[in-house]
Amino acid sequence: MKKNLKKKTTQKNIASRVSAIELEFATHNATCSERYKNQKETLDRIEKTIKKNSEAIDKLFGISNKGHGAIKVLILIGSAVLGFFSYFKFKDFI
Repeated sequence: MKKNLKKKTTQKNIASRVSAIELEFATHNATCSERYKNQKETLDRIEKTIKKNSEAIDKLFGISNKGHGAIKVLILIGSAVLGFFSYFKFKDFI
């Protein structure tokens, strides 16, 4: 009779442990799903910020390239003007 009582107690104990584990798992699952949701939102915000920064950097490169081109044109025009004036000023010496 003791074995039968022990067997019922063990089965009840196992059932209660399984229920406790299921409850812990459900709680853990809910907590983790909320964490994953927050992490996904954070990663989406980071991705948008990176994309926005990349577009801004591309615009700056465009402006920089235009600036380099403008400087080259100004140097070319300045050299031409300087050469023109130098030629006519020193024409008598040549």
